[in-house]
Amino acid sequence: MKRQAEQRARQWFIKTLVVAVGTSLLLSACSGGGKSGSADSSAPTKIQMQTLNYATEFIDNTNPIWKEFEKRTNTQLDITWLSPTTSEEKINVMLASGDLPEVTFVETLLNPQLQKMIGQGVFWDLTPFIKDYPNLSQPALAEMWTDSKVDGKNYSIPRYYPSYGGGAFPILRKDWMDKLGLQTPTTMDQFFDVLKAFKEKDPNGNGQADEIPYAANSDTMGFVYGVFNGVQGAWKLKDDRLVPTITEDASRDALLWIKKAYDAGLFPKDFAILKYSQTVDLIRGGKSGGTSQSMNHAWVTGAKIREVVPTADYMPITYLQNAEGEKYTPSGSPYYGVYLIPKKVPEAKVKKILEFFDYAYGKEGNELATYGIEGVDYTVENGRKIPTPQAAKDQVGDGNMNNLIHLISDDMSIGAVGMPDDVYNRNVEIVNERKQIKTPNPGNELYSEAYNKYYPEISKKVSDMRTKVIIGKDTIENYDKLIEQLRSDPTLKQVADEMTEAYHKKMESK
Repeated sequence: MKRQAEQRARQWFIKTLVVAVGTSLLLSACSGGGKSGSADSSAPTKIQMQTLNYATEFIDNTNPIWKEFEKRTNTQLDITWLSPTTSEEKINVMLASGDLPEVTFVETLLNPQLQKMIGQGVFWDLTPFIKDYPNLSQPALAEMWTDSKVDGKNYSIPRYYPSYGGGAFPILRKDWMDKLGLQTPTTMDQFFDVLKAFKEKDPNGNGQADEIPYAANSDTMGFVYGVFNGVQGAWKLKDDRLVPTITEDASRDALLWIKKAYDAGLFPKDFAILKYSQTVDLIRGGKSGGTSQSMNHAWVTGAKIREVVPTADYMPITYLQNAEGEKYTPSGSPYYGVYLIPKKVPEAKVKKILEFFDYAYGKEGNELATYGIEGVDYTVENGRKIPTPQAAKDQVGDGNMNNLIHLISDDMSIGAVGMPDDVYNRNVEIVNERKQIKTPNPGNELYSEAYNKYYPEISKKVSDMRTKVIIGKDTIENYDKLIEQLRSDPTLKQVADEMTEAYHKKMESK
């Protein structure tokens, strides 16, 4: 769910991008930096690459921004765009065939085929080169490089994405809370009480009990298991071993909390069958008190609510803490997707490719990909970038070039086009507070063949049982029996053993 929610949040963001970002939030990395962006008299370097693209219409080499990139980097780009609906299948076919472009994009380093190919030496180890490129090696990207290592080496150029601001987490109607004199919840008990008040105290003021306290389905409530366990993801570190959270008592407590909320009428009656898009429709309709989304939806969705209720204020909460006082807030890997260079590419060209990415990760290239050309696609007013009508014609901010390289800014996850200053500034405050909370995710970016082979089926079995218990189609006693079986299941033990081994291997390589 986390990955799906983040992808949806990304799609919404990219389709409405061209965010007016204060220059103070952009990193002050070198503009072209070193060797990058300095066109010379030599022939342009041809670079064949592919990447994911969320745009509804893909640009080609006649696009002004594409051409400007080529001009500033002395390159000739041959880009194949991958649609998100077919990207996984196409990437897997490409990896299996071995027919790889010079810059090969893969959504996750945990792809089993990719892991095998890295082990077989198919791709360049870029570790020795990175330090020579000032924008690629800037301190702001250090975490990205560390987290994307495989066996202590960097075989890929990660595609930056902010660690904080994404992820499905509660965003609530602050105008409802203000009307009822409620404070922003920081514990699960308080969260329950706020939703209960939304149901019982007529916050929309129409005299009818028509409010839906929380537009939720099974997936959007996944964060509750994280709060109760005090971790992100599916694994918890105990006695120097990774254990699956699905077998933890805290997950049982989380399940009972969700069931209690469902029984109290705090979720839609068709909770078990609602799709994510339907939960979004419910909150947009103005009669729901909140749902689970990434922070940029404070305006992406919040603006839609205001079309129905002009005074609506849709506010992300900062964190929720469990009974042990552990604060939970969502965060993720500081990148999404990676670029790899096959060994068939000569070393001299590898360096040319790195020059291109160094330019793209510099301030000038980063802004070109996101906002287009100054004076043509945007103007600067009071330190903020305002799109011109030409921006739409050049398809700036509609995926495309800013999918090749993401904006190095929190605005990727907290901003949206047209977002008012008060909403934007509050999002900045919230994300800065979230950054002070380090909710552990010990299973993050760990590769295990047993996990890929067995865990999805195990997880689905537990998830299906949870939903049945929540809506009263099965009992907590039967859930307990399933968990007890899993605790002694040799297959799950094998998965846990491999994940633990991968965890220690990664810690040793840092």
